[in-house]
Amino acid sequence: MEGIVEDFLAKCSAPHKRLRLIAFYGGSFTGIYPALLERYLAVGANLVKRGIVHGLKASTRPDLLDAAMLNRLKEAGLVELELGAQSMDDDVLALSGRGHSSADTRRASRLVKSSGLRLGIQIMPGLPGENRQSLKATVEEVKRLVPDTARVYPTVVIAGTALEEMYREGTYTPLSLDEAVARALYAYAVLQAVECTIIRIGLPLSPGLKVTAGPLHHCFGYLVRALGFRLMAERLLAEGDVSTLRVNPRDIPELLGYQRENQLRLKFAYTGDEQVPRGCLYAGGRIENACLTFMDIIHLIL
Repeated sequence: MEGIVEDFLAKCSAPHKRLRLIAFYGGSFTGIYPALLERYLAVGANLVKRGIVHGLKASTRPDLLDAAMLNRLKEAGLVELELGAQSMDDDVLALSGRGHSSADTRRASRLVKSSGLRLGIQIMPGLPGENRQSLKATVEEVKRLVPDTARVYPTVVIAGTALEEMYREGTYTPLSLDEAVARALYAYAVLQAVECTIIRIGLPLSPGLKVTAGPLHHCFGYLVRALGFRLMAERLLAEGDVSTLRVNPRDIPELLGYQRENQLRLKFAYTGDEQVPRGCLYAGGRIENACLTFMDIIHLIL
């Protein structure tokens, strides 16, 4: 593994200017065979000691973490741990066969936070048994855990899984794309407002991923932010005589929407302004005029 890391960094542009972390994702890191876990940790610790990387991070299940394991991870140089909470509704977790409870997530989160490591939380809107109220309650409880980062992965049906059997039997119906986008936007708005960094929205596409059904889209995160800007634009345009919407230049694509859907639908004029904070939308020609953020339209999302 050391050679792989060094070869990768050798091909990067100015790696010495970047934060360099080794990430163990794609499963429950603390649940793999102990001997294999120790090998990974030993190699990672050596890379940290040599200054090749700054630290390690990983993802795991909330029920596969205790104080002893956390201490071992810290000794090896772990700086961040993501927990696959998926939902904080115990009925949803049971129907989904997740094998852990919301209490496991709360306990593991407290352990991570008290250890000084950065805490990440993953949630999956659209699991069996979830409705809008369940999703809202999950997001509020995740907010109380004070995570540093979060990922929002709306549930899709993957071939060969128990969820596919439920889908085939008609006992599970995946979210529509529009509903998945709305639920993800709700989570994004609430968590971002408490300075939680949203690392990713939407399942990353990969060549080996075989999805049978569900809200999979190559621009899912963009659709989520575009919906937020559409709702903000609708509110501003409805509140008065607005000639031009002002937005940070880097947010113009989201304001316009997928295939310019927002602008075609609402027919607004816009201008880019570096003084406008990211994620905000202003009405009128002056920065002191009405401004909206995603939290200002939270009641319009779900």
